[in-house]
Amino acid sequence: MDAIVLLREDHKRVEKPFEQFERDCFSDIRKSMGRRRLTELGEQLEAEKKKASRVPLAVPSAAGQ
Repeated sequence: MDAIVLLREDHKRVEKPFEQFERDCFSDIRKSMGRRRLTELGEQLEAEKKKASRVPLAVPSAAGQ
């Protein structure tokens, strides 16, 4: 098998447990932080993603600096 096939199989195997973890985790976070604060953080994250570099090695921490 080539690496692509192995990666696809791994993804399929962990997808369902990860989705369950996300639901449980975000439910707990929403309860503790509140929906409004969680929404604000999501908006901040989206804004920062637009400014982020698309080149992984352009990030200072990735370059070992």
